[in-house]
Amino acid sequence: MNQLEEKSRTLIFEGKRLEPVSLECNMVGFCSKCDSDLESLAYHCTESIRLVCARCKNEHLVLMRYDRQWNWQGDFDLEIVTEKVILSSIAKEKLEAVFTQAEIRDMLACQQGLPYTRQNLYRAQAKYEKFEKLFGIRIDV
Repeated sequence: MNQLEEKSRTLIFEGKRLEPVSLECNMVGFCSKCDSDLESLAYHCTESIRLVCARCKNEHLVLMRYDRQWNWQGDFDLEIVTEKVILSSIAKEKLEAVFTQAEIRDMLACQQGLPYTRQNLYRAQAKYEKFEKLFGIRIDV
């Protein structure tokens, strides 16, 4: 499956990470699932092909493949992946606004592969959405 990283717009294509060459938002076609306009999210290039990541208003994603002369070669499945956040990089004050000390301790332990208390992690997971709404940071331990 082809994947587009949500924030950096890096494309993972055929096992390679491709940085975007452009983040322009253009109308690039029509969605084959719902017939609405497709808008580009990012453009990527290799030595022999050009790739356009696009999304329609109904959130359908597509990876459009072209040769170097912009001749269409096909559409492929695409999914957006959220880059994992390293908890230690989040300000302690932000974490403490939503999570208890025990939850923070066990989230860090889980992310580092150390022993943790499952119940604290379950309680913390129930608060992930609230944390994302408050600070715009998605946590995925």
